Amino acid sequence: MHPLAVRHPFEPGSLTDVAHAPDLYGRYPQYERVMGWVRSFVTQPHADLGRPGAVCPRLAPALRLNLVHLVAVGTNTASADEACEKGGALAALYEELFDDPESFRAGALMAVFPDLPDDHADTFIDGGHARLRMDFVARGLMIGEFHPRSTVTSVRNPALPVMRCPVPMFAVRALSRHDVIFLDRPQTPPAEREQYLKHLLHYLDDQLTERERELMRAGIAGPEGAK
Repeated sequence: MHPLAVRHPFEPGSLTDVAHAPDLYGRYPQYERVMGWVRSFVTQPHADLGRPGAVCPRLAPALRLNLVHLVAVGTNTASADEACEKGGALAALYEELFDDPESFRAGALMAVFPDLPDDHADTFIDGGHARLRMDFVARGLMIGEFHPRSTVTSVRNPALPVMRCPVPMFAVRALSRHDVIFLDRPQTPPAEREQYLKHLLHYLDDQLTERERELMRAGIAGPEGAK
């Protein structure tokens, strides 16, 4: 159990690292379902993924280092507005939990919503994510949207719903150099794409190759700059 300095909407006593999460399975059965899904799917290879390795290659190392935390958030309306209000606090919590550069880059925070019905999860999770993601990217973070009816698919296989999780959840981690494949897509509005690339360059400059930097700068400059 962790004391919190940030103002928060989190249920008292719900914040835990994965090493102690089983102690809360009786109170939050969502934790047990999430951890079962993480171990059986997220940290495993998948034949339909289109590449070797685990579905999420970075989560297994974070689990080994006990740098994965869970927290529960109460809800009232199941609306995108409430998702923004409650989910927005996760950025400050992540920064408080992982307050040094190494743990910030390696950690993960998973927030479940015990009061949220599955049939409202798409409105809450997907609607909130669409409005929160740029705020998180501006802080060097990614927020992922997961729920039982998710239709978000793998970048390499549009038939594989990789964000389909047994419970509604937001997951937070640091930006990584590979996030350009998620953020820099043709369907992304040009102004939003430019902001994504600027934030990636700002936070990941020391992790990028010179060629990657050149491509991102060209993307920021637009078609004229790419010539």
